Amino acid sequence: MRVLFLISSFPALSETFILNQITGFIDRGVDVEIVAWNKVNNEKNHPEIEKYSLLEKTYFLNNNSVKSQRLIGGLKIASKSIWKAPKATCQAFNYRKYGKMIFTVRFLYALPYFLKRQKFDAVICHYGPSGIIAAYLQNQKLLPENVMTFFHGNDVTTFVKKHGSNVYDSLFAADIMLLPVSHQFARLLKAYGANSEQIQVHRMGIDLDKFHPVKPSGLGETVNFLSIGRLTEKKGMDVAIKTMYELKKRGLRISLEIIGEGALRNDLEALIINKNLEKEVTLLGWQSQTEVKQAIEKADFVLQLSKTASDGDKEGVPVALMETMARGKLVISTHHSGIPELITNNKHGWLVAEDSVPETTEKIIEVIHHPEIWAQISEQARNKIHHEFNIKKLNDTLIASCAGGIVHAQKNV
Repeated sequence: MRVLFLISSFPALSETFILNQITGFIDRGVDVEIVAWNKVNNEKNHPEIEKYSLLEKTYFLNNNSVKSQRLIGGLKIASKSIWKAPKATCQAFNYRKYGKMIFTVRFLYALPYFLKRQKFDAVICHYGPSGIIAAYLQNQKLLPENVMTFFHGNDVTTFVKKHGSNVYDSLFAADIMLLPVSHQFARLLKAYGANSEQIQVHRMGIDLDKFHPVKPSGLGETVNFLSIGRLTEKKGMDVAIKTMYELKKRGLRISLEIIGEGALRNDLEALIINKNLEKEVTLLGWQSQTEVKQAIEKADFVLQLSKTASDGDKEGVPVALMETMARGKLVISTHHSGIPELITNNKHGWLVAEDSVPETTEKIIEVIHHPEIWAQISEQARNKIHHEFNIKKLNDTLIASCAGGIVHAQKNV
């Protein structure tokens, strides 16, 4: 069986959930090819990239980030493809059907590769905009019938806010399965006009064999906290830092390590200095998988204080939370987006209101004072991952779908 993955950028360090799918398919004997809009040049890639020779399996469409150059490039492609595929080329300019998406010229950038008529049994798209491209290509008979699109977060929040709730009309009209990662996103897709029969919730997941449980132990002189994620507004790293300031004021000796990189690094560094937390809070930047595992093992508590960004951007279901819960670590997170579908408050961890330093501070102090419940919470958290977010089970389901089997993913609402 041949399966194509159509994704935005590759290999993106923060998108281990896509990597886990791809390598899982290869492990099961599936012939995988990857098409990505742009190549990400990392200082150090995940070991699996080299282990599975994934760059050799990837075709980059090279969608230029400079708008003027992108438009010129698209028109050059159109001038060549109009002779080979006049209908498909003209449809790439169909504003009535595809709206503002035609101005991205992504339809045109995709044409040369797909006009070669590569034969695949199934196509898996990650993120809604790639699904729109797939709908266009399927309409031109350049993709198979078996196509599915995953929705992860900003593609059902900020992208829709920017382009309008009808931006996915062409995708919803196509015979493409919609796979949101949470029930909340499923409800949003339905509100935007998707047919319920098209929608099935399919979780992202992790390999539990790579995350051995660590039983909670007593606290030392310093309470060690850990936060993992890109340094963006929705990750709530500023809330975590401000919470450390409040805990320090209460007399607790604390340490917070933050793993991740992003646009807000300078702002967070300034906040750390402003709160005189240079000795307590460390921005570690991107870390290898081994280093992340070591940091998780060292931490007493993991903070994932996600919040809705000012532009409306939201999380899906954070994979970093799954990884820490798989280790049986004690997690404090927020009532945000799909997180309550992962963590039931007081059962798999603890949830507080978004962007609330006072509530987060009080919850941490409360949890610290009740170590007798830690072991049970830890075990229940790992069991949750095993039953609902196990990548091996999820990949088996997805492969069955690619092969034409019945998808056993959860229905939306």
